[in-house]
Amino acid sequence: MRILFLAWRDLANKLAGGSEVLIDTLATGLAERGHDVTLMAANPTEPRAYRVHPNGGTVSQYARAPLSYLRHFRDADLVVDVANGLSFYSPLWRRKPSICLVNHLHTDQWEQWFPKPMAAVGNALEQRAMPAAYRNRLFVAVSPSTADGLEAIGVDRSRIRIIINGTHLPDEVGTESDEPLFIGLSRLVPHKRFELAIQAWEKVRPHVGGRLVIAGQGPEHSKLVAAAGPGVELPGRISEAEKQRLLSSAWLMVHPASHEGWGLVITEAAAYGTPSLAFRVPGLRDSVVDGMSGILIDRVEDLAPTWQRIAEDPALRARLRIGARKRAEACTWTSTVDRFEEICEEAIGDSQRRLRLPNNTWSKNHHEAPVLDEAPTLEKTGLPVGTGRQALRVVRDRPALTIVLPAYNEAARLPVSLPILLDHVSQRSETTEILLVDDGSSDETVRVANELLRTVPRAGVLRLGRHLGKGAAVRSGVAHASGHQIMFMDADMATDLDYLDPLLSALDHTQVAIGSRGAPGAVTNGLTPTSDATHRAFNHLARTTTGLELMDFQCGFKAFRGPSAKLLFHLLYEKGYAFDVELLATADQIGYGVTEVPVHWKAVRGSHVRIVVDSAAMAFQIARIGRRARGGQSLASLQASSVLVNDVDLIAAQIREHLPISAPVIPWHEGALAMLPFVEPIDTEELAAELRTHLQEFTIQSRLLDTGLIFHEREARLRTALAAN
Repeated sequence: MRILFLAWRDLANKLAGGSEVLIDTLATGLAERGHDVTLMAANPTEPRAYRVHPNGGTVSQYARAPLSYLRHFRDADLVVDVANGLSFYSPLWRRKPSICLVNHLHTDQWEQWFPKPMAAVGNALEQRAMPAAYRNRLFVAVSPSTADGLEAIGVDRSRIRIIINGTHLPDEVGTESDEPLFIGLSRLVPHKRFELAIQAWEKVRPHVGGRLVIAGQGPEHSKLVAAAGPGVELPGRISEAEKQRLLSSAWLMVHPASHEGWGLVITEAAAYGTPSLAFRVPGLRDSVVDGMSGILIDRVEDLAPTWQRIAEDPALRARLRIGARKRAEACTWTSTVDRFEEICEEAIGDSQRRLRLPNNTWSKNHHEAPVLDEAPTLEKTGLPVGTGRQALRVVRDRPALTIVLPAYNEAARLPVSLPILLDHVSQRSETTEILLVDDGSSDETVRVANELLRTVPRAGVLRLGRHLGKGAAVRSGVAHASGHQIMFMDADMATDLDYLDPLLSALDHTQVAIGSRGAPGAVTNGLTPTSDATHRAFNHLARTTTGLELMDFQCGFKAFRGPSAKLLFHLLYEKGYAFDVELLATADQIGYGVTEVPVHWKAVRGSHVRIVVDSAAMAFQIARIGRRARGGQSLASLQASSVLVNDVDLIAAQIREHLPISAPVIPWHEGALAMLPFVEPIDTEELAAELRTHLQEFTIQSRLLDTGLIFHEREARLRTALAAN
């Protein structure tokens, strides 16, 4: 391919940053693979492994670009328009393929750089003119956050592709310096907000000592020098060797930016084992895996105390250093160039590329296949991989059952309860996957769980990073689950596991089976009068609100058919204790059968439920469920039809057989509809391409549905088909 990159600056520019590093790496990688690559950018420029064409000044280059293209590059197969606030609007002066590469949307950053009238023009060009100019072309985002931003300004999600910044892994990971060392590396521009780091340092330094080194240059340098107090160093631009020395010996990377496209310095630091402290903002919430490779905070006032907590906790830093390196290992430049090359091929018409699946990055013990074509029996399942979005991973032989265990501060209880479950599972003839989801525990829950599950096949621990609620924990576990049947149970093992098989057997004739402490035949022990009265009041309120005649909404012992679980939890809003009510109400509205199975249940000491406070919260949540309109979410889907096959049931059966993830597939109009819970819309075209290789007689297209369609009064046929699935 002959590829022309249009970018507003080259690495030689004194303000060059992560965007320029990304473009240089992509262009170099493509050139090494035999493609004819040219970068056209404003002066100054430097010779590279690819051709570099200087194109005037910072502003004049936008007017010169069409003329330079017509004079020198009209034979290019593809133009990659790198939009840094302003794009080059190449579709307006070129009919051949173009793609628009966006690091991040500038939004309020316009007013940080320009007067309000000019900022308003720039904002309008970025948010209105750019989507309009590229309305029929592909966009490439460097993070899921940027993809969300593009969708918010009107870009069709089906036209957005994601690549992530990679990094180079050093042969050896450094060790922390003896003296506390904290670093910030970046262009010193307003949205990096290093003044916040300097202010926080004044509170941290008296407790931990050491140095804060903020390296880089830019218009904010003099302002930061003036604000810097004791222990702060601002050396300006540093050499690559000095940067590597700082990265390898730093205790922590402090990066207080208001937003990023990705945050290349985050993964650079992670490659040397240095974790990061940053805000939970676009880009950084993608590059930092909260609780694994760094810590994300939400408020400015949290910066100093969190910084101090990390500095004073060697065990926490040691764990974060290990996690940072693992995070960096999942972000390689080779994978980035691979993905971008695929997108380039797609843009010029090669849509028959094979589906490539990244490996997962969280702790889970099972056999993974490194190559899709190694064995024809491999299956795939939608799983997050730490990049902020759902992705697809190869698995062998999906288990019969996945058990999700939500856990919050259960370090003391797990050594007693978890062996009971493991012993019971070991006696089952069918394969079972165990996923323990840590809901932001502040104790040793994760360490204890990892030790107990370390030798258990098909078991793992997933961390949410912060306390979100039982509903959020179970939802995350279901998103990860790969079993044909999926269930969740409380980590205290309050329900007798002898009732596991009866619960699962009920799924032979229903989509949802729930353990019940109120159904005929159920036995409960240890309930105090106050707890019993609270449970009864809760169930009465839930029945009144939902109209469901169920005896027990909240027993933590529920099972689902795999596809039904995925859809139900994709639709879930509630994160707290009342999520069960919304879950069962949604199942009823769809038409899923719900069967109560009587169980034996005993109260276990140490419950995290506070009778008065949590009862009021749960009552509020139930009322909110009753008022909430269903729908309004996005749901990726595939639609299939065939001029050669008239039997819609046969079409649905064929799609179900070859679809590599657990998802509802139903006959629909002249073909079949596959709903894809927990799969990003940007992945559906890849799934469609994969299916077309097996079902060449079918027309298979990706679609984005509003979940309100499922509950619309005119779509009873759709609900009937789902209920029969």
